[in-house]
Amino acid sequence: MNTHDASRVSSRTLRDSFTALWRSARAPFFAALTVGLFAHGYAFSNKLLNHDEIESLFGKGATVTSGRWGLELVKVLFPDWSMPWVYGLLSLLLIAAAACLMLETLELRGKALRLVLPALVVSFPSLTGNFCFMFTAAPYAWSFFLTVLAVYLFREGRPRRALLSVPLLVLALGIYQAYISVAATLFLLLMLRDALDGERPVFEIIRFGVKALALLLFSVALYYGVTLLVLRLTGETFNSYVTENVNGTVTLPRRVRMACDAFLYIFSFRSHSLITSEALRYLHIALALAALAALGVVSCRKKKPLHTALLVCLLLLLPLSVCCMYLIMSQESIHTLVLYSFVCVYLLMALAAERVKGLPAGGLMALALSAVVLGNVYFANKCYLKMELQKENAIAFYTTLTARVMSVPGFDENTSLAIVGRQDNLLHRFPELDTELFMGVNAELVNIYSRENLIRSYLGLDIPFADEETLEALEDDPRVLEMAEYPYDGSIRKLGDTIVVRLG
Repeated sequence: MNTHDASRVSSRTLRDSFTALWRSARAPFFAALTVGLFAHGYAFSNKLLNHDEIESLFGKGATVTSGRWGLELVKVLFPDWSMPWVYGLLSLLLIAAAACLMLETLELRGKALRLVLPALVVSFPSLTGNFCFMFTAAPYAWSFFLTVLAVYLFREGRPRRALLSVPLLVLALGIYQAYISVAATLFLLLMLRDALDGERPVFEIIRFGVKALALLLFSVALYYGVTLLVLRLTGETFNSYVTENVNGTVTLPRRVRMACDAFLYIFSFRSHSLITSEALRYLHIALALAALAALGVVSCRKKKPLHTALLVCLLLLLPLSVCCMYLIMSQESIHTLVLYSFVCVYLLMALAAERVKGLPAGGLMALALSAVVLGNVYFANKCYLKMELQKENAIAFYTTLTARVMSVPGFDENTSLAIVGRQDNLLHRFPELDTELFMGVNAELVNIYSRENLIRSYLGLDIPFADEETLEALEDDPRVLEMAEYPYDGSIRKLGDTIVVRLG
C-alpha cells in the first residue's frame, strides 16, 4: 500500500470513528444542551457582573503572569470581549461534547444514565461558577474539552493518538491548570472499571496506570517548562496570586491529608456549594454508600482477590485524584471552579450501578441523579438571580453617587474623582439568596479594583480618576477623615481639583 492509499484509509477510518461516535452520543449531547440551557440560559441572555467581570470586560484577566499563557493563545478563537450569548453557547457546546466523550471513554451504556450524566456535567456548580466569569468561560470550556479528549485518545492505546494527548493536555493546562485533576480522575476510573470487570490481568491494569501517570507528569513538566520560557521571553514574572498560594512550605503528607479531608468535606453542602442543598447532601451520602456496596457485591461475585485488592487501592486514591490541586496550591486558594473534577464521582456511581445484575440499579441511580440535576439547575438560577439583583442594586447606588458628584459646585473638565474607602454600607447583600462559599457570586460586587470600570463602562461617566498615590494621601488627610460616610450630608467634598467621596 502506497502513502496515498494509506492516507485515504486513515482518513476513512477517522471519519467512520467520528460517525459512530456521533450516532452513539447524539441523545446524550442534546440532553446536555437542553439541561444546560435551563441551567444557564439566564446567564447567556443577560450581562451579569461580579468584580472580576466588571474589570475584565475587554480582557482575559491575568494570563502569562498566572501561568495561563494558553489564555493568550486562545484569543484568536475567543477575542477579548465578554459576550455572554456567544461565549455562553460555545462553552455549553464544548462541555456537552466533553461530557459525551466521558461516556465513551468509560464505555457507559445504560440508556437512562447516558442521558443523566451529561446533564450533571453541564449543570454542575463548577460550571455555574465559570459562567459567573464570562470573560474566561469559553477558554476554560475549551481547556476542559481538551483534557477529556486527551484521556479519550490515550485510553485507546494507539501510539499516534496517545502521543497527541501530550500537546492537548499541555495546552489545556496552559489555559487552566486545575483540570489536571479531571484527567487524573478519569484515568483512575478507567483502571477502576477494569479492576471491577476482572477481565484484564492486574499487571496490565497497573501498567496502564503507570503509563497514564507518566503522561500526566510529563505533561505537567512540559507545561512548566513552556511557562518558564514564556515568562523569560515576555520579561514577566509570576504574580502574587501564584507566589503566595503555591504550597512550597507544606510537607507532602500534609498535602495528601488536606486533599483527602477536602474530598470528604465536599459531602457537607457548604463546601464550595458543590452539593447545593442539605437534602441533596444526604442523597449524595446515600448514593456514595450504595455505590460502594455495589462495588463490593460485584467484586465478591468475581472471586478475583487480586482485582479486589487493586479496586480497594484505587478507591482509596480517588480523593487524592479529585482534589490533587491541594498537592500544589494552598487550601485557601481552592475554590468551586478548581473542583470540577468532583463531577467524575457521578461517573463512578454509574459504573457501579451498571454492573449490578438482577436489579434495576442503573435506572434507580439515574432517577436519583436526576434529583441532583434538578437541584443544580435551581442553584444555578438562584446564583444568576442574585448576580442580577446585586448588579441592579450597585448600578442604582453608583448612578445616584455620580449624579451627586456632577452636581458639586465647581465640577468642570479639570475635575478628577477620588472615592476613598472600601465598603458600600448601604448596598444590600441579599442574604435571602444564600450562596455561601460559592465562587462567582461575590458579596463585594464593586471593590477598589472594579469601581472605576463600573462607573466608566456601565454608567458612562468618563471622568478622570485620582491615581493610587493621591488616594493613599487622601485616606490620611484630616479633611477627609472628618467627612461623613456616604450617602449622608458632608460625604462629598471638593478638594482642589478633586472631588472626594468618602465611603465607610
